[in-house]
Amino acid sequence: MEPPQEAEVDFSEVFSFDRIGYNTRNLNYCRVFVAIVSGCAAGIMGLTSIIGFLTFFLTTGILSLMMYVKMGMQPKPYFKKAEEVWTEGVMQALMSYILFWTLFYDIVHIY
Repeated sequence: MEPPQEAEVDFSEVFSFDRIGYNTRNLNYCRVFVAIVSGCAAGIMGLTSIIGFLTFFLTTGILSLMMYVKMGMQPKPYFKKAEEVWTEGVMQALMSYILFWTLFYDIVHIY
């Protein structure tokens, strides 16, 4: 009788959920920080309407691109899905952006 063959394990798909959570938290922290800074800048500059929203998406895209390049253009080892670099926490950051955008616009241009 032959001994049973060991099952081949593909270790490229093994994830450490602690590390993925850590990376996701850091990405969200960076995204919210950039959203707050760009929201303050947009409010001080008096940006309104679609230009203000485009500013958010531009700064978020630049941050995502910088993170993507920092990961050697291979985000798969750091996140469960590669597109999380571009999409993770965008809505949370948008809420922070709108809050600081309107706050600083009101402080500088209305009061």
